[in-house]
Amino acid sequence: MTTSNNCLTVGFDGTAALKPSPRAHLVLIEGGRRSARAQRPVVTPLTFRQSCLLLLVGVLVVGALGLAAVVSDALSASSLERTLSELPERELVVRDGDSLWSIAESLEVEDVSTADVVSWISERNGLSDALLVAGQRLTVPSPDLV
Repeated sequence: MTTSNNCLTVGFDGTAALKPSPRAHLVLIEGGRRSARAQRPVVTPLTFRQSCLLLLVGVLVVGALGLAAVVSDALSASSLERTLSELPERELVVRDGDSLWSIAESLEVEDVSTADVVSWISERNGLSDALLVAGQRLTVPSPDLV
């Protein structure tokens, strides 16, 4: 042990960890310890026929889910189009600072998202971008006239 600046420090040369120990401290049991009663269940591999059948069932499930998603999306789109087409339309004059999003949001069309109303206004008015000019006239759905 050495002392420096009134602090007690311990010095090691690092060789103590490298010295072999005559006594083993750890015993390795391969495969872990099992009791005689707890036998591992025997698992047999699938036959070729079972593998093909399992693959076929998986493909059918994925196909059914894909078809359900396509049908659901088509029904939702047609319902949305029907909802917007049944609403009366009115002409709106764009004011300074208006955007398609703010106009669609202000219309408050029930059961239709703002993004869908923005798309409908863009398509109905032949807009290629979201740039609006003050004084521009737009045809918009008018849920308050229903």
